Amino acid sequence: MENKLAKIKEPISKIVLVGYTDSIGKVSDNRILASRRIQTIQALLQDSKWKEVKVETVNGNETSGYPSPNLVLNRRVDVLVFTKVEDKPLVVELGKPINLNINFENTKAIILEESLPNLKKLLDIMLADSTLYVRLNGHVCCMSAHELSYERANTVLVYLNKHGIARSRLYAEGFSNTKPLVPDISEENRAINRRVEAIFHRKQE
Repeated sequence: MENKLAKIKEPISKIVLVGYTDSIGKVSDNRILASRRIQTIQALLQDSKWKEVKVETVNGNETSGYPSPNLVLNRRVDVLVFTKVEDKPLVVELGKPINLNINFENTKAIILEESLPNLKKLLDIMLADSTLYVRLNGHVCCMSAHELSYERANTVLVYLNKHGIARSRLYAEGFSNTKPLVPDISEENRAINRRVEAIFHRKQE
């Protein structure tokens, strides 16, 4: 873990630890086990040069998404690293999927606070140009979850609508895990595949 963290060039702003278990045994016992796994990684971080970095934890318990017989893949702690990157504007390219870089709570359609500035960029673009329409495509990783992928895209739609964008200019759709950008073979890749994309277009005359 330390070797992988050391390879990150940008300053690390936050680390999120997500603990999982397999589905063997009682759910209550597995929740405790997932918590202990998280605590083990927390202890390692406290003894490293990243001990001052903000650490958040999520007890994923049995929700990691790998079906039987791959139970061993569920016995893990995912380490999600957030870095401080240069703030870049959202560039409109008609007809091209653009990753909005909006992150959500694990297995939910609740937008994380650090993603609100990216959401505001999208809103500003839509407010500035009333001729723009946007299609919001939700994608997840690991397992089939069409409802979640749609709910995440729709959460962005609802935000835009509540802040003054006409519903007729917005469309949301979920694609589950059917359109991965990279193979789901690592947490880094799975983070890339979990996304909401915007496709801008103008109304056909």
